[in-house]
Amino acid sequence: MRSLFLFLLIAALAACSAPPARLEVPLRAVSPAAFGQSLTLTQQITVEMRGEARSIEAVLAISPERIDLAGLAMGQRLIDVHFDGASLTEKRSPLLPEAVTGARILRDVMLAYWPREALIAALPTGWRIEDSAGRRRVFCADEPVITIEYSGEPRWRGRAHLIQHRLGYSLTIDSDEA
Repeated sequence: MRSLFLFLLIAALAACSAPPARLEVPLRAVSPAAFGQSLTLTQQITVEMRGEARSIEAVLAISPERIDLAGLAMGQRLIDVHFDGASLTEKRSPLLPEAVTGARILRDVMLAYWPREALIAALPTGWRIEDSAGRRRVFCADEPVITIEYSGEPRWRGRAHLIQHRLGYSLTIDSDEA
């Protein structure tokens, strides 16, 4: 039963197959130091796509020097991502679909949690970010690409719900400080 669940989780993640580059948010690397503090979070991440929902557990550690993220499902490590501001490395389970990459995970984490000013500096012309109480929206021209709603402040505390409009998936991230 455990193997079946893990297989179904991986199949759901595979549904997020590699999209055309024009659908992705072209966020260049943002320094871990731009986050502004050190923090370790335990997270429950639910991925929803095409009416299917699957959850994984994660540990996210942010320091001025690096970002480390470990993703687990059913007690099995699926991915380890490490980013030092210049290079990204990842170790991944062979069961994890190629479309689920450390770069994509890191981009969504940064778009959700990093300060607006740091993100704007890493986006090309034509992209903008609007922040308001409990919400962040990423636009390409006037098209909303990502909407993120937050349950609390600071934004990494509690629940963040990210909707990727172009790619048709959403992430619900429930975080607690470790």
